[in-house]
Amino acid sequence: MPDAQENQAIGPKGSATGDGNNDGIADSTQAAVASFSAKTSSGSGTSVTLVADSQGGKVASGSHTRITSLEQKAAPAQTPKALETPIALTSFKATLETAGSTETFSLYVDPKIGANGYWLQDHSGTWVNLASSPYGGKMVDEGGRLRLDFTITDGGAFDADGQADGSITAPGAAAQMPLSIVGQAPDAAGGLWF
Repeated sequence: MPDAQENQAIGPKGSATGDGNNDGIADSTQAAVASFSAKTSSGSGTSVTLVADSQGGKVASGSHTRITSLEQKAAPAQTPKALETPIALTSFKATLETAGSTETFSLYVDPKIGANGYWLQDHSGTWVNLASSPYGGKMVDEGGRLRLDFTITDGGAFDADGQADGSITAPGAAAQMPLSIVGQAPDAAGGLWF
């Protein structure tokens, strides 16, 4: 049986004890926090934690947001060749208190997967790094974990269902884009913007 240190080495600190965002509260008792074990492209396992209504990776006080689905899905065939998706897509659905509102999310991943952003495809097919400053996001090294902060508007360009219906659906990727690609024209498989 692996010890706790080995378990924590595969994911965010606290994930071995069911607290992937390390807020001292079990993820299973928080409607706005969910975790799962993803398979990497090398076949190993890694923990992934999503926090909705996030304030620095912790759930906002009085939050009514609920994560209703969080799972790993295969990356689509039209993913740009330069976009490396070591844990494929992290697909989630969250219900909001107010339809049409903008929600802040934090996705915790192991920095060993090499992600340099949270990439999501908009309705025109362009892949965008929502965890970048032009989109109001950021990447934070938090005690040896990588926290990808990003926002999505219900019914907006990055809500997969395109409806301002009180629910956000997003199949995005904690992924890596080589820096040498920055500033180059998008390939035919889909546009890229940083």
